Amino acid sequence: MEGIDKLGSAIDALSDAGYFIWDDFISIESVKEFVLIANEGSKTGEFKKAGIGKQALFQLDKSIRGDYIQWLDRNNQHKIVLEFLDKMEGLKSALNETCYLGLKDFETHFAIYPENTFYKKHVDRFQQNAHRVISFVLYLNENWQEGDGGELAIYLNNKTEVVQPLAGRLLLFRSELEHEVLMSYRKRYSITGWMLDKDMNLTFLP
Repeated sequence: MEGIDKLGSAIDALSDAGYFIWDDFISIESVKEFVLIANEGSKTGEFKKAGIGKQALFQLDKSIRGDYIQWLDRNNQHKIVLEFLDKMEGLKSALNETCYLGLKDFETHFAIYPENTFYKKHVDRFQQNAHRVISFVLYLNENWQEGDGGELAIYLNNKTEVVQPLAGRLLLFRSELEHEVLMSYRKRYSITGWMLDKDMNLTFLP
């Protein structure tokens, strides 16, 4: 029942405010498991330096963003990753049925921000490839304290919403909203993704 209530709140908030903060989207036990998987991937070289832009416009620039990423898909061998992908597929379908967003697919990856890194102000919906509709971030940071930084600032017309990267919290927001990851003074973990209005394999098309 609580999940249904949260879904209704998410739908209303995305429509009215453009974002929604969903606390306890996953359990602390799941958070711990995801962090173990991320650390394992980091040690084995599966994480790559993240860039900006897409396809021909892709470039690496640590003055703009400092995170490392590992893409997640159904070839992943970890049960908890597959369960998460199923959960996001269900959320995508529910948003589609109620908000008529025309969502067809989603893409997602682990993101690790080392100490003293950030991602400057940007939008997720590329001008040359505008298929990202809803952005989401699942935070995986236990015992995050005020002063650790790493918040996500969303710039709205009349205010700035600053979201703490707390363990188990899911943030949903419209991909055209300007936002940034503020300086993180601790290693910061998340799963980041986008719900798309085209099949992921066709997003190279305009």
